Amino acid sequence: MRILAFFLLILWLNNTQAQTNYIAPKPNPHAHSHNDYLQNEPLWGALRAGCSSIEIDVFAHENKLKVAHVNFALNIRLSFDEMYLLPLIKLIQEKGYIYPNQALVLMIDFKSPSDSTLPLLLEAIAPYKEYFSYYHNDSLVSSKIQLLISGAGFSFDQVKNMDSIFVFLDGSIDHCQENYPKALVPRGSAPYKAFFTWKGKGEMPKNEEEKLKELVQTANTCNKKLRFYAMPENEVIWKKFLDEGVYWMNIDNNRRFQVFYQTYLEEKSKQKNN
Repeated sequence: MRILAFFLLILWLNNTQAQTNYIAPKPNPHAHSHNDYLQNEPLWGALRAGCSSIEIDVFAHENKLKVAHVNFALNIRLSFDEMYLLPLIKLIQEKGYIYPNQALVLMIDFKSPSDSTLPLLLEAIAPYKEYFSYYHNDSLVSSKIQLLISGAGFSFDQVKNMDSIFVFLDGSIDHCQENYPKALVPRGSAPYKAFFTWKGKGEMPKNEEEKLKELVQTANTCNKKLRFYAMPENEVIWKKFLDEGVYWMNIDNNRRFQVFYQTYLEEKSKQKNN
């Protein structure tokens, strides 16, 4: 019986490891795993759901990037390297990619001042630069991972003199950053409630629909992909915003959005064929 129990345990552990490391074969281009570190299974749950963007809050603490939402008990928090960087590097080295033919966006939200946080991030990725997208000589060079920075006063001025820039900016949502190369500001984010009151019941108010179209048009002019955070977790809103051209859906329930998006694609395919 002990031998049987031992083999069953080994089988369970192998199955658990395989499940943990499973990645959706086809990524969802619009899924942004909001505050991913708060999910039941950070990183791997997002990859199983095919999320193309993962949000990670970090604090600079004792020369490490600690993953946390608030500045409390940082000494016992896991580091960015432990939770995200090293597992992803291992995955790339084993498979050759995370998602085939597409970079995974790591949106790093600086919760501590950028002048102390940015150097730690650049130091962390330094041994693995070949796996990160960068900007050089007015051109974007794509790789397996793209770092997108948000929060705590980060600006282009901190990196503009670098020969190769390995970090990109999450910019404002309603205008272009005229002094920045457009390729360095690929996303624009803002709180949902700053523009909308609609909760998905009934028709979207006309004035809000017009504002949405205006914001999408501005984003297209700036080559930006829009994201509204703290948006309702609602299939009706997801459909409306995708139809109108909002690129990133801010998701707290990755599996729910994965199911919705598959149905959404099927409906689009039927409409196209009719």
